Amino acid sequence: RHKLVDMQMRIASTEAWIEAVSAEGDALEAARRFNAPEWVAQICLLKNHATQTMQFCADQAVQILGGMGFMRGTVSERIYREVKVMMIGGGAEDIMKELAARQLGW
Repeated sequence: RHKLVDMQMRIASTEAWIEAVSAEGDALEAARRFNAPEWVAQICLLKNHATQTMQFCADQAVQILGGMGFMRGTVSERIYREVKVMMIGGGAEDIMKELAARQLGW
């Protein structure tokens, strides 16, 4: 149960952050969206947070299910296999961190 609570906690924080960044993006005029450095930085950080949450949940699911977590065709196996692709696609973590730091003027 503790693993499930940890998973839910991370998922809820990611969802809340997505809602906040989406609302901020909606409030910006379309032409200004990608010229708003703080907003772009938030997207970069959110992407990293979301994929780390996905990785954590995949790891915990496999831990809970044991050997069945690796069985071909199960949801946990597919997510566990695809999580690395998701982390790299759209920019690896280091690239997203570098972009966020530059957008924030660090």
